[in-house]
Amino acid sequence: MRTYSISTAVVLALAFSFSSQAADKPGPAQEKQNQSKKIWTNEDMDQLRSRGLISVVGQETVEPVAQPQAAEVAPAQPAFPVYESRLDDPAWYADKAADLQAELDKRQAALSEQLLAIAQAPNRISQAGLALDKDSAGVTPEAGVEILQAKVQETQSQLDELSDLARQHDIPSGVLRG
Repeated sequence: MRTYSISTAVVLALAFSFSSQAADKPGPAQEKQNQSKKIWTNEDMDQLRSRGLISVVGQETVEPVAQPQAAEVAPAQPAFPVYESRLDDPAWYADKAADLQAELDKRQAALSEQLLAIAQAPNRISQAGLALDKDSAGVTPEAGVEILQAKVQETQSQLDELSDLARQHDIPSGVLRG
């Protein structure tokens, strides 16, 4: 019974000493209160930016600088033409046509690859197996050819529709050809 009461006394003494040490130490909130505070103003922004401590996302508001007035002030011309609609912008047609032409080339290459595989099949030249990680052309090789031909035709019709739309908006045909 004696060892039991001694161990209890030791545990209580240690608990009391640890709790009194924790009370003496300042906590994080007390440390922050002792530090001096700095309030940053707009004039300090250049100093912070030069030290790399601040960055601005988006557009900065710039105060207009007073400029001496000239006798004749020419209206500012934009560096690039401004159109009411993207349908009047030749660059939009060129980008769209380039995208469609790339898609058409890719689909025509897949079609010719499928036709070549069908042509080589009687000579027992074929792929080792079915690639399950790629899109399947069809259940049978002939069905695959029909699907690929439909995709080529669809892309070609989109390119033709873009050409008609460009013609309606007086865009030169050379713009679509790149």
